[in-house]
Amino acid sequence: MIDLIDKLVEATASDILRKHRSIKRLFPDFDKKTKGVEDKGGIRLDDQDPETWKFRLHSGTKDDVWYDGYIHFKNVKPTLERLVKDRRFWTADKSRVDLRKLAKEFMNRADIQLFCSCPADLYWGGHYIRSLGKYDAKYTRKETRPPKVRNPRQYGMVCKHLDRLLKAFPFYGSTMAKWLRDFYGKEIREWEDEAKEEFGWVKRAAAALRKRRAGVPEEPEELEEPEEEEEEKPKKKVRKKPKRKPGKRLRRRPEREPEKPEEEPEVETPRKRERPPEEELF
Repeated sequence: MIDLIDKLVEATASDILRKHRSIKRLFPDFDKKTKGVEDKGGIRLDDQDPETWKFRLHSGTKDDVWYDGYIHFKNVKPTLERLVKDRRFWTADKSRVDLRKLAKEFMNRADIQLFCSCPADLYWGGHYIRSLGKYDAKYTRKETRPPKVRNPRQYGMVCKHLDRLLKAFPFYGSTMAKWLRDFYGKEIREWEDEAKEEFGWVKRAAAALRKRRAGVPEEPEELEEPEEEEEEKPKKKVRKKPKRKPGKRLRRRPEREPEKPEEEPEVETPRKRERPPEEELF
């Protein structure tokens, strides 16, 4: 539940700059004002601790005038743990975390709070807007007084000094990598070991699964077409011999003599009448 609330009210550097685009409705020449910060003296990293970076920010209009600017990182350890265990941010051989990749991704995802000691950030509403619950991006004490006179529509989100700082922040990648190593090196190594153990278990499980499937062909075998069955010829009925009961003999039927064909009656051929001798005629 706490993680969900943190995600709903988080404000990354890109989120703040996106909201701050509306400042041009109040100051159309805002980009020229921010350029004066760089021309006069620019930005200098002054100090670091495990959660906060302190900068010296030069005034954009006055010479030799510096303001204090802060970037405070919220939920550093939970964010780092998730990133360290993501092997996309490891070296090519997957032996350890690549601090340069980790630093770059942390700068993109880190939930931050800002503060600038210049009067413009207070009176033009930057302190109040960042103190709103939907952003929770104000470092130090929250501001409850809205800018009713100077910025009643609450355009923008930061002053010109913090605007210049946020645009320069992505170029501090090597500084971020050193900061992570100095303040969180021990935790990073522990999370690395946990990730290696988890990955080793997954690797062993995958190897066991491959062995189990070793005997199974990868591609399904083609189904053979069924052979046409030959039509069975009708079998001759064989007369079964009756079974003999034990102790009894079957009487053998007398063989029948083949019947003789009936003899056709002899037809008497008429005899030729013999001619009597001449002597008898006379």
